[in-house]
Amino acid sequence: MATSYSANNGQNEEYTFDAFEDGSSKLVGEQQLTKLNQFAVDYAQQIWKIEEALDETLNEVWDINIDPVSIYNKPHEQLDLIELVKTDHKIFNKVILVFSSICNQTRILKETAESKFYSPLTVFGEITGESSEGDVQIEVGKLLPFMIDLSAFVNRCYSLIRNIISQFASIYQSQKNIHTQFFKNVHLQAVYYSMIDIFSVLINLDSIITQNTALDSSWGRYLRMVKSVKQEPNKYSVSGEEDKLWQLEKLLLSLKGQLLEGFIFQSCIQQEFDFPGVIDVKGNKVLKAEFQYNVKVLWSMFGTKIMDSSELNLRERFPGFMGLYAFYIALFKDITDKSFFKQVWEVTKRVPMVSINVNVFWFPADFIQQLMPGMIKIVGSTFNHMEIRRDYLRNVDKEFSGRVKSYYLQVSRWMVRMESSQTRGGTLWDVSLSKVGQIIQGVQLSYHISHLLKTMIGLHMHLTAPLKSSDVRKLFQCAEMLKSIENTFHRRSAMISAHISMMVQQLTDIINEKLNVVRSKYAGRSNYSEIELDVIVALSLCSDLLCGVATNERITVVRLCLNVIYQSNILKENDIEELRLHIKRLEFISDIGKIVKASCDCSILFWSRDLFPTYLQFLYQNPSQATSLQYTLTGLKDVVSVLDKAIHVDNAKQRLIDVYRNEMEEMIDKNIIQPLGKDVETDLRLHIHAFLNIEEKDPFKTGIKEFGKFLELKPLRFFDRTIDIKSRISHYLDQTFYNLNTVALFDWKTYSEMRNMAFYKYGLQLLEVHLPGSTLEQGLDVLEIMRNIHIFVSRYNYNLNNQIFIQRSSNSKTLNTINITHISNSIRTHGSGIMNTTINFAYRFLVQKFSIFSEFLFDDQIKSKLYKNIKYFRENKEQLNNMYPSELVTELERDIRQLGVSETGLTFLDHFRLLITHIGNAMGYIRLVRSGGLHYCSNAIKFVPDLKKIPKFQDLTSKDALSPETIQASTNLDSIIHNLSNNLSEGTEYFKMLVNVFATEFRNIANQHLKNFYIIVPALASNYIDHMINSKDKLFKKSKAIGAEALLFTDDGFAIGLAYILKLLDQNKDFDSLHWFDRIQLKCETDQKRMLAEANAKGIKEDQNHLAIKKIQNFQQEYELFKYSFSGSRIFFKD
Repeated sequence: MATSYSANNGQNEEYTFDAFEDGSSKLVGEQQLTKLNQFAVDYAQQIWKIEEALDETLNEVWDINIDPVSIYNKPHEQLDLIELVKTDHKIFNKVILVFSSICNQTRILKETAESKFYSPLTVFGEITGESSEGDVQIEVGKLLPFMIDLSAFVNRCYSLIRNIISQFASIYQSQKNIHTQFFKNVHLQAVYYSMIDIFSVLINLDSIITQNTALDSSWGRYLRMVKSVKQEPNKYSVSGEEDKLWQLEKLLLSLKGQLLEGFIFQSCIQQEFDFPGVIDVKGNKVLKAEFQYNVKVLWSMFGTKIMDSSELNLRERFPGFMGLYAFYIALFKDITDKSFFKQVWEVTKRVPMVSINVNVFWFPADFIQQLMPGMIKIVGSTFNHMEIRRDYLRNVDKEFSGRVKSYYLQVSRWMVRMESSQTRGGTLWDVSLSKVGQIIQGVQLSYHISHLLKTMIGLHMHLTAPLKSSDVRKLFQCAEMLKSIENTFHRRSAMISAHISMMVQQLTDIINEKLNVVRSKYAGRSNYSEIELDVIVALSLCSDLLCGVATNERITVVRLCLNVIYQSNILKENDIEELRLHIKRLEFISDIGKIVKASCDCSILFWSRDLFPTYLQFLYQNPSQATSLQYTLTGLKDVVSVLDKAIHVDNAKQRLIDVYRNEMEEMIDKNIIQPLGKDVETDLRLHIHAFLNIEEKDPFKTGIKEFGKFLELKPLRFFDRTIDIKSRISHYLDQTFYNLNTVALFDWKTYSEMRNMAFYKYGLQLLEVHLPGSTLEQGLDVLEIMRNIHIFVSRYNYNLNNQIFIQRSSNSKTLNTINITHISNSIRTHGSGIMNTTINFAYRFLVQKFSIFSEFLFDDQIKSKLYKNIKYFRENKEQLNNMYPSELVTELERDIRQLGVSETGLTFLDHFRLLITHIGNAMGYIRLVRSGGLHYCSNAIKFVPDLKKIPKFQDLTSKDALSPETIQASTNLDSIIHNLSNNLSEGTEYFKMLVNVFATEFRNIANQHLKNFYIIVPALASNYIDHMINSKDKLFKKSKAIGAEALLFTDDGFAIGLAYILKLLDQNKDFDSLHWFDRIQLKCETDQKRMLAEANAKGIKEDQNHLAIKKIQNFQQEYELFKYSFSGSRIFFKD
């Protein structure tokens, strides 16, 4: 290779360039560097944009209310304890394995109690209330297997305590052996903490059961039922089963004595622990001294940390600490240390109440009074526990508002730091340690806020003390802060999961660093004592265990090893305290999800739901805080995990959770949605009617409510439902605007403006108010007119040319009108079948009117005058030029007036004219219904392209072999289109029908008196013309004395009624023979000429005679209008 290289060098020497630099290579290099720099900048920007986009997406997606899954970080141990505890020291292995197994069993029992037993006992009897006789027995029957399991669980706890005491008695005794030598200076505080946990479980069970009065009451009723069945087995068809009933009764009594009477813990500490010849406990002075030492040490640590800002989960262990002290007194009968009891009493006064499970509270003073009554004498008269609780409550009430405000600021600051992705410089180690501190701080904040919330509610409930409304808001603010913390942990769960292994590694390194101090003391030595050898083995085992994941089993063994290491006295108290703190942090980080959920739990709000309306009312008065409602709802549904474990009902979710959810939704609807809808509607009305100069509100006195804050809320998630306030308010306004608009159609513009204002001010997308028929022209309904046609024809006037009915008078400022569109819309609403029904009602009405019509003409006085006029006209027809004389009309009007005048000033002729007008109005309404029907049919069939060539859809679907349902639907469509086509092309000749039905009777020889009708028509026409002239003249007069009934400008019902009757009587030719309209035309012309001639003869100027001539012209014009209407009406009845 070297030779080849040299040869190549020799070959390339001749191609070596001169050492001349022209600068080109430098320019190229600088250009490449510039491009590379630009590439790096562009790439960095792209990476930053991607990171920013992902970060925003994570913040938006991770929502605790809608996320179906979440990250679960708790590690699980894959190895057994035997495999974990492996050293060369066999005795050490055996001892550590025994006590670690005991501690592990204790932890399992505690988790079992919390997950299986607490909740069913707590919710027994909730919501369902006092069940009736029979239902109670069924509920207890469902609970009975659970109570048997609970009894076995309690016995297992008893057995574990006996085992622990037996183990202690074996290693702490005066007789020397291998074990006593090993544990001479070792204080197994980890095992004592396990005993504290067991005692806490038993005391909690006592408190839960005794405070649930429904459980004891229901159990007693069930027991009475069993006794009744046992007394009368034949009655209940259980004869021959007496032995089983006796066993059942014995079981019930046994469970009642063991579980329901509040002696679970007391029975545990009073059981027998001495086994003569095998184990001596009560006489074991070494064990007593060790027990006393550990009780005092643990109590000293507990007393200094309780109520401290760094306290975490200590209060939940308070019952266990008291139980450990009571157990010591019961076991060794030692009540000589009065100063220690005073220390215990001082802690009791500082913490008079502890929340042990949702709504169950434990009172240490009551515990002392029940189990250590002899110790009460030590404190003497100061043992007034009720007064202590009242004083404590007064202090809590006094400081409550300030503490909530302080916590609010701390939570806000903590959330900002947790949400921030930036760190304060430093190494990765410092950053990780800072994250651990932030997580611990969040858990501590949630713990203290939760304690404050539960203390306020528990003490007020226990002492039945009133709660101020302002404090109610603060209580729910505590719940909001708890759910904010939980939501923050949920949103940052991805970050926590990503860093959790690093955090665990950091904490283990810190622990190992502390333990290196002990290791360094034994380094380089060859000879060790037994104690030193135990310490070295414990150090080695700790190092091995801390190299793996921080499971519960490993942490338990590490704590036992640390108890062994502490006997070396190398570590100072501060170092020991730091080790305990880091072990606690390691435990928290490893199971952060469960700890956060427990500390942020707001299930107690379920038992305080009576306060929820007060909170909602405050929230409604302060819309700026509306965003907190979602957090409160999230807190209210925390109790689901408790209710879902109910055993006394078949379907806990269906019965308990649904009832609770509906109750809460009803409160929200009553206190938020309903008043909000009304206030928004009122606000919109005030804006729209601002021109009315309504008195303005003073914002400094009444305040300004920003209702838009509620409408800006995202849909609220509550259980498995969504409460969308904005959509509900929109629906309320849509419904209200629609209903009110249908009542007052003329206000359509106002409601349209209110909808626009709702959009611009509140962002509400309201629907347009679509009235039936998609139009505002609905008017009176056909059904309403049909049922009251006798009232309709008397209160409305008909216009022949426009086919419109106009109301005569109204109490409002407007008059209603009815036209073809109104009728068409009504037919569209009710269907075309309403048309035939309308004709039937009109027929019945005409029958009644024609009866009155016949009676009038049958009257002798009327009949004689008509005969007289007919005779006169026939005898003098030629002299009268075949025109009926107006003098006879005037004479007939005068004669009829002499017959009588009504109170309203109407003659019989006026009444007869009104009768004919009503008949004509009925005929006009029938015409309007027919026209409306045709209009409806034309609109309905307008989508058919060619009415002459309508395809058969049935044939088309049958040809393609479609389903039978489709063929049936096509058949129905063909039938509908066929009916619409026939109705549109043919229609129904209702006028012809009504003529035919009455004509035969009218022309019957029995009704000869009706033959004279045509001769009274001129008088009726003149009466009608006078009526119209007077009515139109009054339109231009402003006198209030003129009634609205007298004001009209059209009344074509008389013309169509007259034409209809003449057709029925077949008297059109007879009336035409009178040439009455020619007579009127001639009379008007003659009167005008006569007046002009007289004026000229008297020398009167034309303008001075203008009014008289104008009167004649108006009379002539009205007659011409009547002639046109009458002629048009006669066309309807032509053959």
